[in-house]
Amino acid sequence: MNILKFHSDEDFVQTGANLIASLLQSNPKAVLGLATGSSPVGVYAKLVEMHQKGLVSFSKATSFNLDEYIGLPVDHPQSYRS
Repeated sequence: MNILKFHSDEDFVQTGANLIASLLQSNPKAVLGLATGSSPVGVYAKLVEMHQKGLVSFSKATSFNLDEYIGLPVDHPQSYRS
């Protein structure tokens, strides 16, 4: 296990997004465990930006969305999918 420490949120966001993007570039069929909450929001936003620029694809990846509420409709504002 590697433990990384960051001096700024920007460093955390960029490094987190780069790690996930690198994984998907080397293994397009990667399985991701994606957490909810406010901590990873910036990382996810950066990944969206990278995807829109054609730098990363999620088309073959699988994700398990952690901390989702069972039975919550997908269009509910607190749903991970929404």
